[in-house]
Amino acid sequence: MPKNIGLDMRIYGTEHGGIGRYAKELFERVLKLDTENAYCLFYNKHAIAPEDFSALKKFANAKLIATSARHYSAAEQTSFLRQLNKQKLDLVHFPNFNAPYFYSKPYVATIHDMVHHKISGAKKSRLAHFWAYKKIIQNTAAKARKIITVSEYSKTDIVKYLRISPQKIEVIYEACSLPAEVGEAEVEDVKKRYLLSRPYFLFVGVLERKKNLVNLTRGFDQFIQKYKLNMDLVVVGKTDKHYPEIKHKAMDIKNRDRLVFAGQVEDSELAALYKGAYAFASASLHEGFGLPGVEAMSFNLPLLVSNIPVFNEIYDNAALYFNPMDPKDIAEKMHLLARDTRFYSQIQEKSFLRSQVFKWDDAARRTMELYRQNL
Repeated sequence: MPKNIGLDMRIYGTEHGGIGRYAKELFERVLKLDTENAYCLFYNKHAIAPEDFSALKKFANAKLIATSARHYSAAEQTSFLRQLNKQKLDLVHFPNFNAPYFYSKPYVATIHDMVHHKISGAKKSRLAHFWAYKKIIQNTAAKARKIITVSEYSKTDIVKYLRISPQKIEVIYEACSLPAEVGEAEVEDVKKRYLLSRPYFLFVGVLERKKNLVNLTRGFDQFIQKYKLNMDLVVVGKTDKHYPEIKHKAMDIKNRDRLVFAGQVEDSELAALYKGAYAFASASLHEGFGLPGVEAMSFNLPLLVSNIPVFNEIYDNAALYFNPMDPKDIAEKMHLLARDTRFYSQIQEKSFLRSQVFKWDDAARRTMELYRQNL
């Protein structure tokens, strides 16, 4: 007998960052692959792109339900709760920890990481949000039938910080969703747009505290000063509105003319930037998964990244690792990758092989099996 499953699509689409991309890629594949059950899709009518709305309308097994309840809002705890209860759902999947506090019917939730427990908001305006976050995530973890997370590292953190049994947590990896084929003309166009005439390292991610961009640019600065190589560092991603000073500090280097800030870009442009890059670089301090590195691997790029447990798990031998708190070490590892062509080729080969582990269809099938087990 078909079941009625709810999918929380309020953060859906690439304009909503990593979680929005996760919801889009995973849920669209679930809707395509599951021909047995019926789905209720709760979308934010004020925050969905027209093309994303059109994509959802194509699924015959889906009923679209508009809501205006944003995450962390009072409406999430009131009107959204009423909408969920009205649909008489057998199961709901929340792709983040934002389940209404008093929702008592069966659900599963994805908790991507515990980074806010490790790096809470440093500004007073964020303290109330941090308190609400801790109450909601603890409640969601306790009441969920099952928790999905995206790495073994995140699973360990969830057990530690939320005191949840490891048996309740399922690790399901994310994957790359960028266009697989990128022509040379597209690469040349994007290089002209950003005046990229030199080989470049590529960073991709929101300019937020955990990304440690300041140390990455300082390491890159030392690399240019000491080894005199003719290279750039391209930074792709939007500025965290709560910490605009990060960009200013990252630019406070002698070789700031070698920095290119591209901002947030469309997927086609991002794919071309990956395709044209010399290597991917990230000095991040905390991640739940590290999707940009997986994207880079799918474009056959060597990775130059922080020596942190989650990157070791996800990237394995496809990366060269450095101490993210030591700009000198970052500079030396950049030089090692740039000077040793044989070593570069070896990492490049391992990078593409490692990328084959991560497939969205595999993630969707495992998620559907988890639904079946908890219906």
